[in-house]
Amino acid sequence: MAKILHLLLVLFLSLLQKCVFSDESQGFSLNLVRREITDNDIFPDTIRPRITRSSYLYTIDASIGTPPRKRTFIFDTGSELTWTQCTPCVHCFKQDYPLFDPKTSTSYKRLTPNHALARFFQRSNNGECVFNMMYMSGESSSGIASVETFTFPSNKRGAESVKGVAFGCSNNHRGEISSNTAVTGIMGMNRSPLSLISQMGTKSARRFSYCLPKLSSPVKSTFLRFGNDIKDRGSFQKTSFLTSGSDYNVRLLAISINGRQLSLPWGALSKGCVLDVGSGASNIEMGVYNVIFSVLREYFDRFNLTRVNDIPSPLGDLCYRVQRGFRSYPSMVLHFQGSNFEIGAANLFRFRDDHFCLGLFGRQGMSMTMILGAYQQQNVSFVYDVGNGKLLFGKEDCSQDKA
Repeated sequence: MAKILHLLLVLFLSLLQKCVFSDESQGFSLNLVRREITDNDIFPDTIRPRITRSSYLYTIDASIGTPPRKRTFIFDTGSELTWTQCTPCVHCFKQDYPLFDPKTSTSYKRLTPNHALARFFQRSNNGECVFNMMYMSGESSSGIASVETFTFPSNKRGAESVKGVAFGCSNNHRGEISSNTAVTGIMGMNRSPLSLISQMGTKSARRFSYCLPKLSSPVKSTFLRFGNDIKDRGSFQKTSFLTSGSDYNVRLLAISINGRQLSLPWGALSKGCVLDVGSGASNIEMGVYNVIFSVLREYFDRFNLTRVNDIPSPLGDLCYRVQRGFRSYPSMVLHFQGSNFEIGAANLFRFRDDHFCLGLFGRQGMSMTMILGAYQQQNVSFVYDVGNGKLLFGKEDCSQDKA
C-alpha cells in the first residue's frame, strides 16, 4: 500500500509540474504571444481594442503580420470574414495605409486545403482557397484565404498577439466601402465559423460587448470587450438568437409606437430582427415600413407640423420642420421574445437645425424583417453571448465606458 501511495504521489507531482511550468501554460502576461488557436484554447480576456466612430460607421484598429502593421477595420456584426486589402491588387479602393504585403510578414501563410476552415472557402482553378464577399450595399471583395498573426490593444497597457487567425487578403474590391480613407477592410463578427469571434476557441470565451455613444457626444471611442473583461450585466434584458443562420437574428413579435401596437398582417415579422453595426441605419421590409410611415405621418399631422419634401434622401423619407416648443416626439418599441427594445426619439429621428427625419428606411426583398443598424443602437450597451446563443442589452450612457 505504501509503495502504491508513493507512486501516486510522484505521478501527481509530475503532472502538477507540467501544468505549472509548461511552455503551453494558459496564464496571461503583458505582451503575451498566443500559439495558433485550437478548440481547447481560451481567447485572452485582456484584449480590449477601441471602437471609434466614423460618421455613421464604427472602426477598430488592429495590427497584422510580423512585424505588426496597423490596419483600420469597419466593425461589422453582420459580416463573416475579416479581410484587408493586399498586394498585388487588381482593383482597390483608396486607403491611407500602404496595402498589406504578405511577402514582408514572416508569419503570413496561405490557408491550405487541409485547414479546419478550408471547407468554408471557395477553390480557385489551381486549388487555392479563395473568397468572394458580396454585401447588401452592392459592394464586393475577393482574394486569397490566408492565415496571419493579429495584434490587438490590451487592457494591460501592452498588446496581445493571436497566431493563426484566418482572414482574407483582398486584391479585388468593387464599390466604395467608406468615405473614411483610413479604412483598410472589414472585421467580420457574426456567427459564421469564419468570423473573428467564432475563432476564439472555447464556448465560454465567445462573448463580446460594446456600447456606442451618441453621435453628438464629444466621446468618439469606447471599448470592445471580450470574455471575462465584460462587466456584470445582471440587470440587462435578455433574448435568444434564432438558431438558424449566421446573423444575430432575434425573434420579433410586435412593434409599438407611443405604446400602441401596430396592426400588421399575420407573418409580417416572422423573419426576425438582425443586429448589424456595419449598417449605419436600420432597414425594414417595405410592407412593415409603410405601416410605420403611415402611423407616424398621421401622428405628426395631428400637431400640424409642416412636412418637408425636398430633403436629400439619405436623411430619410418622412421629414418635418422643427417647430419651436414642440417636444411630443414619439418613441418605438421592438418587442423581442422575452424583452423590449425601446428606440427613443433621439435614436428614431435624425435631427438637424431646422428639420428632422425618420431615421429608418424601407427596403424591398430583404431576407429578414428588420436590420437594427448602428444609429438605433446609440447609448445602449450590448453583450453578445455567442457561445450560449443569448443577447443582453440595457440603456447606458456610453460616453462613460472607461477602462
